[in-house]
Amino acid sequence: MERMKSPNLSKDQSGLLKFWISKCQNGHLPLRRDVSPAELVFCLSSISIVERRSCGTDVFRLTASSLRDILGEECRGQLLENVCGRTLPWYDGINKAIESRSPVLGETPVGHLRVHKWMRLPLEPLENGRQPVLCYDRVATLDRKEEVLREAMFVTANAFRVDRELAHSVA
Repeated sequence: MERMKSPNLSKDQSGLLKFWISKCQNGHLPLRRDVSPAELVFCLSSISIVERRSCGTDVFRLTASSLRDILGEECRGQLLENVCGRTLPWYDGINKAIESRSPVLGETPVGHLRVHKWMRLPLEPLENGRQPVLCYDRVATLDRKEEVLREAMFVTANAFRVDRELAHSVA
C-alpha cells in the first residue's frame, strides 16, 4: 500500500467531509443522531453506517444502495468480517478512523479504469459502548490519465485539528 501525499476528493466526498466537520463540536465527534439523511441527500446513495460492538465485531447498521451494488448483496445487520473480510478499506480503514478519531479515506482499484473511492468518518461512541462509523463508498470510472494502480489510504489524524477553524479552511 502506498501512502498518498494528499487526498483526491470527489465533490461528494468534499461535501461529506465538510458536513462531518460542521458536526464536530467542542472537541467531540459528531453524534449519530446528528447525521440527518436530509442533509446528506447529495451523497445518500453512497452512505452506510458500520457499528463497532463492545466485543470488537463490526456490523452494518445501514447499507448504501451503491454498497449493495459493490458487494452484490444487502449487508444490513451482517457482520462486516463475513461480508468484506478484514482488509482495507473495510477493517483497516474503520480501525484507523476509530483509533485516530479522524477521517480516513482512500482509493482501491477495482478493475480497468475503475476505482472504489471510500471514506470512514468516526462518530461519537454511544452510551452502550458501541462505536458508529459513517462510511462513504462509491465506484467511479476514470479516464486513462487518472488510472489508480495501487490501493491508497490517507489518515487525516495529523493533517488537521477537528474544530471550527478547520470547517472554515475546508470551505
